[in-house]
Amino acid sequence: MDVVKRGGTAVIAERAVAYASGDSWNRLVKRHSRRGCDDLALLARSILLGKDQLHDVVGRAAGGLFALLGRPKVERVFAQELARRIPLPVDAQLSAAARGLQIAGIYVCVVGNRSLTDCACLRDVLIVDGQERLQQLLQGALEDWQWLPRRMSGDIAE
Repeated sequence: MDVVKRGGTAVIAERAVAYASGDSWNRLVKRHSRRGCDDLALLARSILLGKDQLHDVVGRAAGGLFALLGRPKVERVFAQELARRIPLPVDAQLSAAARGLQIAGIYVCVVGNRSLTDCACLRDVLIVDGQERLQQLLQGALEDWQWLPRRMSGDIAE
């Protein structure tokens, strides 16, 4: 968190405005600095879970297609697993949106002088992804947000 507290907040705000209007960013910060980032954390996690569910649907569809074609079970299972793991065209965008929401939530908590132990976005990243991924996310927040999914190995398949 030192990277955010030591002047990183200005860089994060600058990066956020590159993807949303300054007016939207300012309204988001003003609204959430009083109440925290719980709903941002929930939305971000929902996007990431939805992306996983989309992969499951694609995998099941591939397995179902192979079943309709009368292929052996081993081929169906392989097709299902392969299709589930292949990156989809929207993976990077969904991951970047979710991670951007998490960064925005952490930013809101820091600039709102909220206790970071109460920061839902920070807590969610730590619990689900771990401390190393949190550090990757924060470092990525200081760079171009478009590349956040690549910094967060596992958000998109390589």
